[in-house]
Amino acid sequence: MKEIDSYRIINIIFAGVIGLVFIYSCLFLPENGRHIIPSIYTDITCNASPSLGLSRAFSALVRGQVSLANQFNPYALNIFAFFCFQFLYRLISLRVDSQAFISKRKWIRIDIILSISLFFFAFYPLIQFTLQTVGEVFRSIF
Repeated sequence: MKEIDSYRIINIIFAGVIGLVFIYSCLFLPENGRHIIPSIYTDITCNASPSLGLSRAFSALVRGQVSLANQFNPYALNIFAFFCFQFLYRLISLRVDSQAFISKRKWIRIDIILSISLFFFAFYPLIQFTLQTVGEVFRSIF
């Protein structure tokens, strides 16, 4: 029996979770706004956050409605592209494990560098908003 290593397991889990995000996006129409995952921040504070409308935007993007997605959330295209890249990279990584054209160690390093870089690029507005909000909370406490 072939031993399954941790990198392969992580890739299977990531691909599965991202696949579920895509399925969720396909199940709900973008126009009706009846997504089951609400914006908790907006519900609590009554203020909009940069993540508001991401579910509807993803639903529009899986249907090829880029301009509608941009109306729901201007950051959705970058985040969606990140998830598409990650999904494809995870699937390719499952195949690369059995190939000899690149060492596994080098492939994992490339994976880490690319994934972290693209994550910060795609999620920068959300990260910036979170850090500002946390800063405001700390300033109000102290």
